[in-house]
Amino acid sequence: MSAIDDPRWAKFNDAGFACSCGETHVGLFPLQMLAPVGWPGSTTAESDEALRMEADFLSYCYCVREGKYFSVRVRLPLPLEGTREWAFMFTAWVALDRPDFEGYVAARKANTLTQNARAPARLVNRLSTYDDTFRLMGSAYQQNDGGLPYFLTDPQQPDGRNNHPLAIDQRRGISLDRVFEIYAAQAHDMRPAFTSH
Repeated sequence: MSAIDDPRWAKFNDAGFACSCGETHVGLFPLQMLAPVGWPGSTTAESDEALRMEADFLSYCYCVREGKYFSVRVRLPLPLEGTREWAFMFTAWVALDRPDFEGYVAARKANTLTQNARAPARLVNRLSTYDDTFRLMGSAYQQNDGGLPYFLTDPQQPDGRNNHPLAIDQRRGISLDRVFEIYAAQAHDMRPAFTSH
């Protein structure tokens, strides 16, 4: 069964559901990780154009720690079961080697991003409801629309965490129930709105 055949899908995208955060959410919205694990400073973002390579720096798209560790913000999609058109999305952070980081920054500045050009990347967030996702390996794929890269986890991990549940969900898709479970774990519990009827 496709997740979008679930009757809750139409209601979610039409009137939405009341949420534990006090708002009514209409349709899918991304869960945003504000900084990589271990970021020591404020999560108030600076301008991307102010990027500093030799000191701590955090903007919407870039993070540098101690002039040694380089991360970019990515979209991490979890497609809905039975459809290619819809995906739940985390915006998370991945670590890149410095040459790949510099190449991505240069391509963004020059508006020369190449669709699906990729770089090896390591997830540097822990995502709720999943076994530890910190340092999962994958690839960051550029998007020539200028949007954040897409990150896909590798099924085979060098540390032996093969077929991690996150990698499985990225490839098989997730149910609408799973979407609401993930939202609830991030203080956006909408489940009472549709279980009370």
